[in-house]
Amino acid sequence: MNSLPRVIQFVIIFAALFGVPFLYEVRPVLPSDVFYSVAFGEALFVVDAALTFIRPRASYYLGLLLAAVAFAATVTQPAHYQLVASGDVSAAATIFVGLAAEMTLMVLVPWYLVSSRAKSPGADADPARS
Repeated sequence: MNSLPRVIQFVIIFAALFGVPFLYEVRPVLPSDVFYSVAFGEALFVVDAALTFIRPRASYYLGLLLAAVAFAATVTQPAHYQLVASGDVSAAATIFVGLAAEMTLMVLVPWYLVSSRAKSPGADADPARS
């Protein structure tokens, strides 16, 4: 059995679980409207974590989308760079761990989807010849 789907499932579940302390950490520093949109994204990660047990392939697509959006939101914020530069170890660790999880999903999900398509029966069949 291929272990790559299990690794992807683990990273999605980790991202959902990691979001709880993350929300606790950012609550005092974010305006309420920004906090609620971050909390909504976290809720989507929780839904995605549950989805990994029900519809894994759909979960991978949702996880990839959520990771890309979270990654883009993280790297475009100058405040995140200021937090890292300030020496706040807890905040920097949170940013780096979150980015690592997002990048892991953005690499592993496409890799799995492409490799599973190549291994599926009929993948070599030319639809134009049928």
